[in-house]
Amino acid sequence: MKNHNEMYQSLLSRYEEHQEKKKKRILILKRTVPILACFCLTIALGVGYWDHFKNLPHIPVQPNIIEESTTEIPETTTTASTDANTTVSSGTPSEPTSTTAPATKTKTERMTTTAGVQTQTVTTVVTDATESPKTEQVAKQSETQAPATTPPVTNTQPITDLPVVTAVETPTPIVTEPITTTEPILPVGPPVQPVRFTDISDAIGAVNSGDVSYYPEHEQVSYRYMFERIKSDGFLYQVNNTDTVSLIEDRGITLFPYASYEDVGVGCYVRFKEKIFHITFYYADRDLITQTDGIAEYLQSRMGRRSDKTINVSDTNVSLLFANDGQIYAGTFIDDDHYYAVKTVASEEEMVELLSALSFEQIPL
Repeated sequence: MKNHNEMYQSLLSRYEEHQEKKKKRILILKRTVPILACFCLTIALGVGYWDHFKNLPHIPVQPNIIEESTTEIPETTTTASTDANTTVSSGTPSEPTSTTAPATKTKTERMTTTAGVQTQTVTTVVTDATESPKTEQVAKQSETQAPATTPPVTNTQPITDLPVVTAVETPTPIVTEPITTTEPILPVGPPVQPVRFTDISDAIGAVNSGDVSYYPEHEQVSYRYMFERIKSDGFLYQVNNTDTVSLIEDRGITLFPYASYEDVGVGCYVRFKEKIFHITFYYADRDLITQTDGIAEYLQSRMGRRSDKTINVSDTNVSLLFANDGQIYAGTFIDDDHYYAVKTVASEEEMVELLSALSFEQIPL
């Protein structure tokens, strides 16, 4: 398992990679969305034009001499000749028109146009009784019927107006990427990060001042709670230098804020028999201590850390965890409100030797 510093660096690198990927995706969207929207709009307009012109009726162009033909025999639209078999038909919007084809033909044509219906009627009058009648069917072409409230309009000339084009709205593509906001972006992991100090004196000075103004606003509550918890106890723990255990001073002292998986703590590094151990003194959750029994159950409930083995070192119960990466974790209570945890890459025997040789003291604030 990674230590806190490695975890912090890993979180920062993943956060930066996430930001770079998000910027690239946003840039791609900005470049492609307008092109796709224009392309979809062009397709929609093209389909609309195609459907409209494909369904237009074929209207023959009427010659100007039609008016002269209709004035010569106006009675042919309402009466029939008594000397011949003459058929007269008037056009209706719903029935086809029957016409009689003669040898000598006089045609009367009328075209009625409404907002949605076009009907063409051709009337032929037979003037020669010797001709045999011949019936032909006049094609009727219609478009989609308009609402009944539209008043009909009658034209005597072919329709030459251009069709009305209705713009088709193209729906805006749904952007699945998050929109940039002014809210702070929190990295994956604890809400706030540990704070490193040069030595124990700097850490004590920061605790006594309790100044959190230079931290981000959304982190100030956690850091304030960390300082107040240490102040309420009135001291920090520090490892004593001995012949076998020595504090690695150039790595400094780290204060850990309260997190969902970790209590407020003070961390440091020590060297024992050429091996490096990381030790953290924790300020325990007083409410949880009353609900658990022993260090193993407390670590399981508070940090989610299992206990592979419980041993006794210097009349103190110690919980051991052997990780798959070769690290070993040990934890034990100091008193009713404090405990410490040790981790390193070593054997169980080396961990027991360190715990037996380890000594520490309280440094008052």
